Amino acid sequence: MKTIYINKMLEAGCTVKILMADWFLQRHPRIGTDLNKIRAIGQYNIEMWKAAGMHLERVELIWLSDELDHHAVDYRTLAMDVSRKYTMERIAR
Repeated sequence: MKTIYINKMLEAGCTVKILMADWFLQRHPRIGTDLNKIRAIGQYNIEMWKAAGMHLERVELIWLSDELDHHAVDYRTLAMDVSRKYTMERIAR
């Protein structure tokens, strides 16, 4: 479904950004914490999308870990603020 909708947006003239949430996979118990292995899994996803017919000419793939590294000061401040104001129960709701 993702391939169909991305291709429709591209046909309409949109530029699409896809966030590759590699940082969150570090919490998955079967995958582990090695970011290089997680990126390899992300590359397999990209190849799968290509095989399914997704046109990637105007698609920008953004890795979450890179974005967090570029904006570490802002992210840390925001994460600390959220952790002080909200409980895990409230965030889960």
